[in-house]
Amino acid sequence: MSKKFQNNSSMNFAELFSGKTEKKEAEKESFADLLEEYSDIDFEIHKREKESSAEEQKEFFRPRSENVLPEFEIDLHGLTQDEAERVVETNVRAMKSGRIYKIRIVTGKGLHSKTSPVLRNAIDILLRQLKKEGCCSKIEWDKKSVEESGQVDVIA
Repeated sequence: MSKKFQNNSSMNFAELFSGKTEKKEAEKESFADLLEEYSDIDFEIHKREKESSAEEQKEFFRPRSENVLPEFEIDLHGLTQDEAERVVETNVRAMKSGRIYKIRIVTGKGLHSKTSPVLRNAIDILLRQLKKEGCCSKIEWDKKSVEESGQVDVIA
């Protein structure tokens, strides 16, 4: 078992004959492998960013909707269906121009309606229409189902 002597000021004779230098070399190689592995990942991310459109690039930096509190809350209690639809449509259309990311609309569950809930169903239909027009990107009812919910978050 012969070992080459290298003029290395950080190595002493005890390390040379104990095998510690081989261990250090293995650590250096594993670190180099890790560095190369993560460098490839970063490269792929940057490559995707460069090849994506402006809209796709905005998605890289857009916060997740469940982590963001609504900036405004609109309570529709006491409004007629026509008044409620007008208020919601005006505010949702103004979201993008006002740089508002998320608003909460409180429709109520319709427990006081003589028949089925009026506002909740009308607002759901309106929001779906506005989403198709591109006025908002996401509609999130608080109970994940319109029938059980009393409020909805609208994301620009």
